[in-house]
Amino acid sequence: MLVTTEGFVLHQIQYGDKEYIVHFYTKDFGKVSYLTKGNSRRSAMRTVLMQPFSIVELVADNQPSRRLNFLKETKCAAPLVSIPYHPAKSVMAMFLCELLSRIFSEPHPDKNLYQFLRHSILTFDAMTDGSANFHLTFLIQLTRFLGFYPNLSHFHANVYFDMKNSVFTDTVPLSDFLTVEESEKFAQLMRMDYTTMRMFKLSRTQRIEILEQILRYYRLHLPEFGELKSLSVVSEVFD
Repeated sequence: MLVTTEGFVLHQIQYGDKEYIVHFYTKDFGKVSYLTKGNSRRSAMRTVLMQPFSIVELVADNQPSRRLNFLKETKCAAPLVSIPYHPAKSVMAMFLCELLSRIFSEPHPDKNLYQFLRHSILTFDAMTDGSANFHLTFLIQLTRFLGFYPNLSHFHANVYFDMKNSVFTDTVPLSDFLTVEESEKFAQLMRMDYTTMRMFKLSRTQRIEILEQILRYYRLHLPEFGELKSLSVVSEVFD
């Protein structure tokens, strides 16, 4: 049965001499993987269409009896003007796609989540400056859809952030918490959105520290999350 949907590329791996397995997050099916054949005559087009975060319309042959189904056709659904060509942005896209691949291990569709991800990709792509805090803002906002967005209702001065229970508290949690100073910075981070994030001036060291805290938070709530291979690379970009 042929199916048509829109999705964005998470990553692709070579499978044999002339075939590739491409992983997508799609609007209608969630995370899916398809087998596609290479074609030297279209290699340039493939390079662009199969970059991380590339948004495509895809047609695939879905046969329930097959372990791996075939991708029949892809075409650009929303052209990206900077992510594939900007070194720092392409590294960030690779990192976030690896992270999303860890989160979405099963094909569970969520159209609201897909629209958030699509909007985030296009927003990031359109930015000409001020994008250094994008990944931090993205990761915090993503927790709204994952079920562990931090509760700010009890935040005030001199509180601790209980990472396991996603709340700010006056008493020191037994484990997995941020200090008072870290908690205040974390609460400030939660107030960032894509329109205001450029106003928050952070050094590379501060961004690395905050990113490590956020990833620790993800690991607490997603036990299968694990370590990200591209973390060491992304830490070197976006001063």
